[in-house]
Amino acid sequence: DVPTIDVGEWFRTNDEGELHRLGAALRRASQEVGFYQLVGHEVPPLELNAILQQAKLFHSLPKRTKHELAMDMPEHHVGGVGYLGYGNWKLPSRSNPNQNAAYVVKTDHRIAFDDNHWPQEVVLPGFRSAVERYAALAKGLAERLLPIYAVALDLPADYFQVAFEEPFFRLRMTHYRPREGDGESFGIHPHVDTSFITLLITDGTPGLNIFSRRRNEWIQMPTPRPNAFIVNSGELLRQWSNDKFLSTRHFVTNASKRDGYSVPFFFTPNSDCKMECLPTCCGADNPPKYPPFSYNESQGRVQGE
Repeated sequence: DVPTIDVGEWFRTNDEGELHRLGAALRRASQEVGFYQLVGHEVPPLELNAILQQAKLFHSLPKRTKHELAMDMPEHHVGGVGYLGYGNWKLPSRSNPNQNAAYVVKTDHRIAFDDNHWPQEVVLPGFRSAVERYAALAKGLAERLLPIYAVALDLPADYFQVAFEEPFFRLRMTHYRPREGDGESFGIHPHVDTSFITLLITDGTPGLNIFSRRRNEWIQMPTPRPNAFIVNSGELLRQWSNDKFLSTRHFVTNASKRDGYSVPFFFTPNSDCKMECLPTCCGADNPPKYPPFSYNESQGRVQGE
C-alpha cells in the first residue's frame, strides 16, 4: 500500500528522464495513498540518528526544566513553539488530549531561530546547534523534492520556486510513551497535516497508522526501510491541487513496550504566499474548489497561529 520512491539517481545525475519517471511515481503515490517512503535522499544516517538522540535527551530532562519552555506562555511573542506536555490538546486542537509530549521549533520570513524557546546550553549542550543543523538538512531536502512535485502535477520543474522563497517550516520532536488505556487512547489522534508535505523520521517504534482509501480501513505503516523518510502530503497541497493529491488521515498509538521518538518536519510555502489553484488542476469542467489562500489565512488558523 505504501510505495518507496528512490531519488538517488536523479540527485546524482539530474537526468531529465529520471525526473519524469519520479514525477509519475510520485503522482501515483499522492493520488492513491498520500504517503510514501523516501530513500536515496543523501541526508547522512549519522544526522538522522543524531536528531533522534537529541529528542531523547530533551524529553529526559526534568519536568520542571521542560515546563520552563512551555508553549504559548504570555510573555513570549511567538506562539506555537516550545514544549507541549503529555495530555496536550494542540497542533491541531482537538476534543481529546494527545498522549505524547513534544518540543516544537518553527521559522519563516518573520520568525527566526532566536525567536524560539531553547533550553540553556549548560542544560543541554549542543542541542540547539544540532536542531538547527538538522532543520537545514530537512529544508534542503524538501526544496530538492519540489521539482518532482511540479512534474508530478504536469507543471514546469521550477514552478514552486517563488512560492518557497523563505518557506515556513515546523520541526517537532515527539515522545510517545507505551500506550495506556482503552482503544480511544491515542498518541496523537486521527488527523491530517496542515503542511504542503511532511518529512518524518522515527526510531523504528511501530505505531503510525494511515487510512487506506482503497481498502476503506486503517492500516499500520510498514516498518520503514533503514534511514528512509516517511513522506506525506498535507492540506495545503490537497487544496492547492484542487483535491488532485490526497491529504491522508493518520494517527499514532504506541502499542510497544518501549518509549518511541519521532521527528516530523512540516514544510510549507512562504506563509504569506497567496496560492491559487494550480493551472493543471482546474478547467472549464473542473473549476477551483477553493479561493486563493495563504497558509496564514487557512491552515495557520487551524493551528492557532
